Amino acid sequence: MEAPSNLEPLANPTLPLHRIVQGKNPREYFDPVEMADLEAGLRAAGRVVQPIIVRSIPGSEVYEIVAGERRWRAAKNVFGDGYDMPVVIEALSDEEAEAIAVIENHHRAPMSHAEEAQAAKRQLMRNKGDKEEAAASLGWKPELLERRLALLTCTPTVLSALTHRQIQLGHAELLAGVPPDKQDNVLTGVLAHRVPVGVLKEQLGRFARQLAAAIFDTAQCSTCPHNSARQAGLFDESLGEGYCQHPSHYDELTIQSIEAKAQVLRDQYPLVQIVKVSDGSPCLPVSADGEFGVGAAQYAACQGCASFGCAVSGLPGSYGDVTHSQCFDASCNVQKVAAWRKAQREAEPPALTKVTAKRDTSGTAKPNATLSNQTPQRVKDYRIAQWRKWAAKELMAQPERNRRVMIALARSGHTGDVKTIEFGAAAKRIAGPWVVERLDFAGILPEADAIDARHLEPLMLAVTASAAFGVGLRDLESLLNYLEVDEGHHFKWNTEFLELFTMSELESLAEESGLKAKMGMAFKLARAKKKGDFIKSLLAAPGFVYEGTVPAVMQYPRSVVSAASSGRTDEEFPGALLEVAEEEALAE
Repeated sequence: MEAPSNLEPLANPTLPLHRIVQGKNPREYFDPVEMADLEAGLRAAGRVVQPIIVRSIPGSEVYEIVAGERRWRAAKNVFGDGYDMPVVIEALSDEEAEAIAVIENHHRAPMSHAEEAQAAKRQLMRNKGDKEEAAASLGWKPELLERRLALLTCTPTVLSALTHRQIQLGHAELLAGVPPDKQDNVLTGVLAHRVPVGVLKEQLGRFARQLAAAIFDTAQCSTCPHNSARQAGLFDESLGEGYCQHPSHYDELTIQSIEAKAQVLRDQYPLVQIVKVSDGSPCLPVSADGEFGVGAAQYAACQGCASFGCAVSGLPGSYGDVTHSQCFDASCNVQKVAAWRKAQREAEPPALTKVTAKRDTSGTAKPNATLSNQTPQRVKDYRIAQWRKWAAKELMAQPERNRRVMIALARSGHTGDVKTIEFGAAAKRIAGPWVVERLDFAGILPEADAIDARHLEPLMLAVTASAAFGVGLRDLESLLNYLEVDEGHHFKWNTEFLELFTMSELESLAEESGLKAKMGMAFKLARAKKKGDFIKSLLAAPGFVYEGTVPAVMQYPRSVVSAASSGRTDEEFPGALLEVAEEEALAE
């Protein structure tokens, strides 16, 4: 065989088709129409004109396709496995092989954008995240790489639909901004109803949220894949800038912001409620005067009520808006407003007619008007704890009544109200560390027998005193009345007490106790401070007599302890206590 002359082209090497296998082709989908056209062209030409690129598989006689799988598939169908395929054999790494495959496919019958996106991701990983290097290896501009990578926020189902030409690129670009858990459902509707790109854009726009209307900090949204600005900068189809395409996350951030605003207000008001659409109208405005006025004195009392507060809107169109001075007890509100209106009518001079009469907006209620509010539970708990301590101290200070109380406890079957822990603590203070931490009578009896006789009297007083921590609230009130406890001897104005109240409740407390009047103009300045500083100002009011001044909220209800005033049975502790008290009165 003669060597070819320099004027003749060199023949390409060939390989039988059965020695060529598929490689790692980034193309996943082969369009049937395009493949039919290619096969028709091969039949007409009688051969494959353009060689495919292959690389050897080490340790075998088989070669792997790098670029040209469409021609290889068509040749197998037209000419069979024995056809000698023109090839270009190159030694390539995996990275180089895929880059060539992408370039080849991109410039011939282009791969789908989804296939290019996956290939771009792999090249980016091979280049350790360097986008410029990845783009250069593919022969792309960096902008094209960004556009393809942005498609990867689509679910595999959406990318597959794009690859198989079931949807257009515009569909995928719009779906890329939709939350992944919603994309497949939307895609199902698009495929079922053959929804055009423009209609899909309109439909998605109805559910998107405007970032300009957000009450939370939208700085966090700048890099979010659901921010429409990202799609607008990369895709031909998008909702435009300024939209959040993840409604549930937007709503979640909105709720968090509303909750945070409500939390700040909880230092200001006894009750802060987030009002939602399902709540209807849970509150009514309350003020000293005006249409919903209750009078200045009652309004001051209302500010310390557990049902007084503010509403934070959780309603669309007004998210986060705060409505101050609200009453969440509608029936009480109606009664107080009606009582104030009645007081005003009765206060009008008889000579004034409805035409000439002017409404009194001074806020001064009639002297006999009944003022009330609902004490917050945290204050009630503190108050009861203090009452128990006061009763216990008085029982230690009043030996004779102490014994009578014990008699009443024993007679009414209330000896179980004696609290072991409180008595044990008192016993240690009185007699030292003789107390053994055990409850068996036989074991403790020798210890009790060893007590110094001089400690017996105060220990017996402590037994009864410890019952103050075990009796029920009704019995505790009876005990306070029987002992004639003077709250002024026990109550202390301090930070622990005032910290129980919100700013609104503190203002009401200051009004009721006379602190506000004593502070004068300084009160307004103090009220504008933070809660901690406000409390310091309230505890340092010049000229105010703290000792002996007891807020109404700390006073126990007075009742006459006498048998005649009680309808209780002898089995109840209060009834037994009343009988003992009656005997005491007769003895005196």
